[in-house]
Amino acid sequence: MSKNYCSEHEVKQNITKKVTCHEKMQAFLDYLRRPKTVFDLKDRTKALLLLVAIIIGVQYLLKVFF
Repeated sequence: MSKNYCSEHEVKQNITKKVTCHEKMQAFLDYLRRPKTVFDLKDRTKALLLLVAIIIGVQYLLKVFF
């Protein structure tokens, strides 16, 4: 066995496929559709409530100032 172990074996190139924007969006939507744990459901519910509160707050501010 020689000291240069890598020279005896063929090196495989890692060629990655270019991921399109559509594939990224599809994977993200698939991720959003399936909650994995109870904690994911709780976090998503909190985020949804926070988003609703922000929207209501912005609408109130626009109503007051305009």
